[in-house]
This record gives sequence, structure tokens and C-alpha cells, in this order.
Amino acid sequence: MSRTFRLVDGAVRATFHPAEVELLRRLHDELRSSLASSDRSDPVVRRLFPPAILGDADAEERVRDLLDELLLADRLAGLEAVIAMLERGVTHRGRLRIELVDDEPVTLLRVLNDVRLAIGARIDVEALDRGRVGRDDPEAYPLAVMDHLAWWQEQLVAIIDPPAASQLPDPDLVEPEDPDASSGGGSQPPDADPQEPT
Repeated sequence: MSRTFRLVDGAVRATFHPAEVELLRRLHDELRSSLASSDRSDPVVRRLFPPAILGDADAEERVRDLLDELLLADRLAGLEAVIAMLERGVTHRGRLRIELVDDEPVTLLRVLNDVRLAIGARIDVEALDRGRVGRDDPEAYPLAVMDHLAWWQEQLVAIIDPPAASQLPDPDLVEPEDPDASSGGGSQPPDADPQEPT
């Protein structure tokens, strides 16, 4: 199984299949659109901006007034940083290779987490019985994307903080298959309709 992230000469190197690059760009656009709307009825917004204070609506509103703008700006900046990483990448053997610098691995890890939370909120993943989700069900593709992103997260954590890696396993994580492991690294994204159900 080829890995997407490797430690090379003390730096983190990412190698993405073209379909993974397309996936990241699409997920960026979808999450940015949800965040920009600030629509409290949107399950994605509710999941990424949960109540800070329970049982006191007035205090909660005051806290939101203070923090929401900062949190939103931070998340949007993270999304744009990921796009900047992709733009900086170079093509190598048909894959996009990116040398991550400074705090970029941590930024990418945070964005991947936000995207997974957003997808999970959109399909109400906590209410799903994954054992009953068939390949043709509308939830199958977003679940596969979540698993793929989780696999990336595991790899990054194993590099950034090896002791913490053993604490992260997701019981629902399915390691994605790589149909072309010999072609120079990077795992193949889920083989499914690229349009995520809304």
C-alpha cells in the first residue's frame, strides 16, 4: 500500500493522485461555501461551530459574537492554505508532489478534520448504521471519502506526533486500496460518482 505522506529528509512530502487533487479542490469549494453562508440551519455550520455555553442563551450569544468571526477566519485561512499547497506542487510521474513546510502539515491535518466533520454532519453520520449502507446507497460515497481522509490523517499524525498515532485509530476506518502502487506513491481516492450527495 503506497502512502500519501512520507517523511523525506526531515520534511513531510505529500504525493497526490490527480483524482485526489480534484477531490481536495471540490471539498474546499463545498466547505468554503457552507462557512461563508454562516447559516445556522446548515448542519455543517452547526457541527463546526457548536455551542460554547449550554443552558444560557444570552451568554452563548455573547460568546458567539466574540469568537465566531475569529473561528471563521481561521477556518477559511486554513482552506486557502491548502489550495496554496496544491498550487505550489510539482508533477512527478503523473502525481502531484508537495513538500510541506513549517506548520503546513498541522494546517492540513486541521482542514482534513474540518472536512470530515462537515461531510459527517451533511449525511448525519452518527445516525447511520454503516453495516446497512450498500454500495449504491447515497451515503456510500461520502462515507468512502471520510475514510480516505481519515487514512490521510493517520499518516500525518504518525509523522507529526508518533506517540499520538496509536490513540487515533477510527473504528470505522477502511484503508483505501491503491490500484497502482507501483507508479510512484499516493493512494487512489474512492472509486465512485464524484458528486457528493447534498
